Amino acid sequence: MPTEILLADIYDAWMPRGSREELRGDLNLDDYRYLANEVQFLIQHFRLHPKQISVLDFGFGWAEWARMAMAYGCDVSGSELSRDRIEYAESIGLNVLAVDQLPANHFHFINTEQVFEHLVDPNHLIAHLATRIRVGGILKISVPDSSRSLRKLASNPDFSSLSRDEIMPIAPLEHINSFTHKSLVALAHTAGLKRLRPSLYKLYNGSSGWLEVSGAIKLIGRHLYRHIFPKSTFAYFVRTLRKEGESGVKTNA
Repeated sequence: MPTEILLADIYDAWMPRGSREELRGDLNLDDYRYLANEVQFLIQHFRLHPKQISVLDFGFGWAEWARMAMAYGCDVSGSELSRDRIEYAESIGLNVLAVDQLPANHFHFINTEQVFEHLVDPNHLIAHLATRIRVGGILKISVPDSSRSLRKLASNPDFSSLSRDEIMPIAPLEHINSFTHKSLVALAHTAGLKRLRPSLYKLYNGSSGWLEVSGAIKLIGRHLYRHIFPKSTFAYFVRTLRKEGESGVKTNA
């Protein structure tokens, strides 16, 4: 496992982050629909006015998800390590908080997109984030699925036998942790979080692009795969434990 100093070298020198302009050139209509669909789902889930919903984009990168939540009127904060990305986020009005500044029992929803595979101590962070959401609040975790890669290495422990897509989830040094659906759920359980099976009505009602055949097929399959027959490493986890003095949120999944 790399030290913090080596990790900084890996991300800043060995694998320099792309610019925001490069990211904008890569994102297309489907990508922005995807972000919008997630934000629409969480607003419907909590049945509150958007301005009443407090969300955190943890490890926000160039703040694309955070900007979408802001566009819908949510109360949005973000946390990030990269100085360049923090400066950009502050320039667009995002409330940037350090990890130790996150208020307890505060957020309705915390978004973590491609974060946990990079962490030196995922157990510590998930325990911390679990206490930052309200009772009934949601922590979303999305990480690469390494199940296929690990199965293949179990029968042939030679990285050269893996395709580029199979190497990505377990790329040494860059991805410190590898997850399957089962291990992701187990990690969440250590922090007192329970996997949420969200309402398909709310998931599909917040989706756009239905009139395109390929888009409709993708939308139908995505939610069934993630939430009805769960095998993926994209999951919503809900905080169910209440301690004295904590305030929760009323919600129907």
